[in-house]
Amino acid sequence: MADTVNLTPSPRVLRMLGQIDFAPWQCLAELIDNSIDGFMKGGRAFPSIPSPQIHVELPEGGELDDLNAEIVIRDNALGMSEDELGKAVKAGYSGNDPVEKLGLFGMGFNISTARLGRRTIVWSTTADSSEWIGIEIDFDVLEKQQSFLAPLIHKDKTEAELQEAVHGTHVRIGKLDRGRVRPLIWGRGKPATRTRLGKIYGRVMASRGIQILYDGQEIKPARHCTWDTKRSVPTPEFGNVPTFIPITQALEPRRFCNTCWIWLTSGEKTCPSCSNTSDITERQRRISGWIGVQRYFDKEHYGIDLIRNGRVIEELDKSVFYWTDPESGDRALEYPLDATHWGGRIVGELEIDFVRVSHQKDAFDKLDPEWDKVIEIVRGTSPLRPQIAQRLGLPRNTSPLARLYAGYRAGKVGLRWLVPGKENGEGKNDREIHDWVRRFHEGEQEYQSDQKWFDLVIAAEQSGRGGTSASQAAAGEPPIRSSAVSSGTQVRDPSTPVFDEDTELSREYRMPALPGEPTIRVKARRSRGPMDGKPIGFVARNNLVDFDYDPTHSFFEDNLDTPQDCLILDLAHHFLALSGESQRTWPIAVIEREVRRLHFPDTLTSVARSAEESRSMMSALREHLDRVLPEGAPLDLNVLEAGELESIKEAVLREALGTEQEAEETIRRGHFVKYADDELLLKIAGLFPGLIADGRFFDVPFAGMSERLKARSVSMIGDALLDVLWLRSESGSGAISKDENWRRRYAKALASLRLASSWRS
Repeated sequence: MADTVNLTPSPRVLRMLGQIDFAPWQCLAELIDNSIDGFMKGGRAFPSIPSPQIHVELPEGGELDDLNAEIVIRDNALGMSEDELGKAVKAGYSGNDPVEKLGLFGMGFNISTARLGRRTIVWSTTADSSEWIGIEIDFDVLEKQQSFLAPLIHKDKTEAELQEAVHGTHVRIGKLDRGRVRPLIWGRGKPATRTRLGKIYGRVMASRGIQILYDGQEIKPARHCTWDTKRSVPTPEFGNVPTFIPITQALEPRRFCNTCWIWLTSGEKTCPSCSNTSDITERQRRISGWIGVQRYFDKEHYGIDLIRNGRVIEELDKSVFYWTDPESGDRALEYPLDATHWGGRIVGELEIDFVRVSHQKDAFDKLDPEWDKVIEIVRGTSPLRPQIAQRLGLPRNTSPLARLYAGYRAGKVGLRWLVPGKENGEGKNDREIHDWVRRFHEGEQEYQSDQKWFDLVIAAEQSGRGGTSASQAAAGEPPIRSSAVSSGTQVRDPSTPVFDEDTELSREYRMPALPGEPTIRVKARRSRGPMDGKPIGFVARNNLVDFDYDPTHSFFEDNLDTPQDCLILDLAHHFLALSGESQRTWPIAVIEREVRRLHFPDTLTSVARSAEESRSMMSALREHLDRVLPEGAPLDLNVLEAGELESIKEAVLREALGTEQEAEETIRRGHFVKYADDELLLKIAGLFPGLIADGRFFDVPFAGMSERLKARSVSMIGDALLDVLWLRSESGSGAISKDENWRRRYAKALASLRLASSWRS
């Protein structure tokens, strides 16, 4: 039996592994991954283990300077033999299957332990063993001895351990790095780490019954606060669309190189990276999971959790909400657009084990061709917006995400979009809704079902429609009004031009503020040719309206009015006629604005709303730069003024609880955008225009332009963003009393906001 284990690289190399950029929580996650894999050793499941547990034990904050202080990760998994343990701690070795397992015992183990402390002792035992086998890696001792050999140690099991046939692995990390360990045990870092681990391992804990305890406190698996799977909404494109769409699709088997961890293309038998032919195996590939709708809108909390072998690698990924033009490579955001000021609510979980992950296991490789297959299945290759797809001559998108988009993209309260609201038909207060969400996550029984949310949907629906039957409410179906049923269809002369239905304008419009609460159902159509020289046609039969328009008519070419504007004005007049009122009591201008407020809120020139839109755009810009700025790393800190640099460093130190050196490294690596103020955000955009142009955030050409045109493009973007920044601070209070200069300034800023918004479409 060997007395030592050859670590292969020198101790100094092992020590250097601790400088690889793993955040403290990532170090813990790497070790937890290995524990979870320990329960599946040799492909055996663990039903025989009555209570699978992983304990993360932490020292007290005041003990960090004590050489005896330790972080311990222990499990009651199947344990390792002496040979398995020796391989597990070798840097560069990975005995784990990179597709089927979570951890990468070996390199990942050494990086994680070396980053947290200078001494690591690993103890492991199997149920049939009479002893614990251990390895001690003390960097100080190994470097002093210039030795590659770590001692192998043994200790007998106690009588109680023998009787209970104890099994498992304990990893004890000592001589702790105070700066890196602090965020795990002090201040907000401790509960934040516990919450993060609950999000990462929620699926694993729930599906495999593993209990993870963090410093003695059980980690609660995170769950999405989604609508009941029985709920649905009607759509003209797909019929009833449920709030929950399962996704399970097997892909064709592919060959996989177990040495390089890459998938071979169809027909390849030799790994293109290492030329290996012997360690190639054929593997199954599968996408599994679901996408659905949460019960509330949020500006940040929406998106798809991307999962590898049960562990969340990317939380709330929003890349599926972008469409990439295959010809130009331009990338356009498609969701959320209709409710930008509220945020999004489409969420989901997708297990995509066959897509490569980064060495830090914090991101999937979006350049991996396998990722394209995920996009094709989940969101399709055409735009989600049918009008855009039609305009580009692309096929209609029928993907799972396209169905959810058709049913739940808007933020109008009521049953049509399944959005909670007040009894007066207005949106429900966000503070109260989010308080309910908090109670849901805290496990309060009353808030686990979606009934309270659905009661608010019914309340808003009854207000807007004059009442809903009990049977309709129970079934979650919108009531059908007599005005929505037509006794016949208008027959048109065959010589008239061909029309295409405008699904955006074809819908039901209501005006609850007017006497009689009139409702109008519109069938809108776009003409493919001239309509007897007329730009529009508005044919009303009581509550039914046929609205046709010729988009090529000079009427639309010569002014800024759109078919939508024409419909709004004509609807205002017809609503007045249906109500029996006069313009003396109900001016057309008032009705027109109410039509816009209820049905076309994006067309309102509300100062408060414009401020909210500008805030949303700045928030989206911050999120985008936070994601892509590291591409430009390492950054020259001299581009920041001394005051800016110090302000960001203070914020990093305050939030991340790191050292000053780590704060500077965070900035140098481009991970500081979240700490920058808005003015600095615009400066960063100007310094790195290529990161926001060419379809990455704005669809503005940049890369292929001359230097003179690049400068003009940067100036144009900068001017627009300065106006957007100014607009976000304007609340609209007392707007009528503002002077003419303010109105001119506001008009310019509003135009800049509209221009910047158009760059993103």
